[in-house]
Amino acid sequence: MIKKLLMALPLTVALAVPSVAQEGFPDRALRIVHGFGAGGNADTVSRIMAEQMSQGLGEPVVVESRPGAGGTVASGYVTQQDPDGYTMQLMVGGHAVAAALYNELPYDSVGGYTFISTLGQFPFFVAARAGEYESIDAMIDAALANPGSLKIGHSGVGSTQHLTGELLALRTGAEFIHVPYQGGAAASTALMGGEVDIVIDTGTVLTGQAEAGVYDILAATSAERWPDMPDVPTLSETVAPGFDVVSWTAIGMPAGVDDEIAARIRSEVHAALDNPEVRDRIAALGANPGGSTGEELQALIEGQIAVWTDVIETAGIEKR
Repeated sequence: MIKKLLMALPLTVALAVPSVAQEGFPDRALRIVHGFGAGGNADTVSRIMAEQMSQGLGEPVVVESRPGAGGTVASGYVTQQDPDGYTMQLMVGGHAVAAALYNELPYDSVGGYTFISTLGQFPFFVAARAGEYESIDAMIDAALANPGSLKIGHSGVGSTQHLTGELLALRTGAEFIHVPYQGGAAASTALMGGEVDIVIDTGTVLTGQAEAGVYDILAATSAERWPDMPDVPTLSETVAPGFDVVSWTAIGMPAGVDDEIAARIRSEVHAALDNPEVRDRIAALGANPGGSTGEELQALIEGQIAVWTDVIETAGIEKR
């Protein structure tokens, strides 16, 4: 269901930019804020976009990390900023998860934003230390044989990785101990050090260590095998038929940004995504790059909030 929502979005969107932009904008550095640690997917994509957008905007675009609580710390911060067009947020699928998981948030997950554009979509992967399990089936068998003995590391309570692990437990009957970290890189380091048994995260975080022989990537969370990893089976074809989780990245700004400024930022986002080098760099992270209108992004987020709310209720996960 999530994948279908994302695949409905066009790869690039041609938008008419107002003939008269907000006078003098921009006249100083802009920033992209994200809610995760350095080295993870959000941080990497933020830096790719910042580098390219700074060329089109004629001012530096800096990346600022405000990790914590599955990205909600960053969201709370961004929505309180002046809607002058100088603060952007690199949003991820966990934005919709948090709206479904938390009873109260210090911001409005939809109304608190001026939505700009999607950037791309990507699956997650399940990884373990090299040689620990010969397959995803073997890992689930071990979890079923010893309930509560396996620890899953992920990038924070309320992240999409967290809820994907909860969904995996629901669909297989396995019981896991969830261990949250401030970002995927920290969870990956914990796996390397033996603090956790498996990690659910993006290709950005996991493929380098997998290629070095440190990790085995056991399965992908997408319904179909990811083209860049054709030898990695999916959860759907192995231990959890019908399993399909594909996440996304996007750009949002505080609610109330001037329409012309929002259009200018959207135009620069789409121009960056149209750049072959940028597309290749995003694709190399295991993502399928693609832009959208602000309205399409809002519809995607509202749809995913409904999807994850249903998962939480079905799984009997206690809202926080």
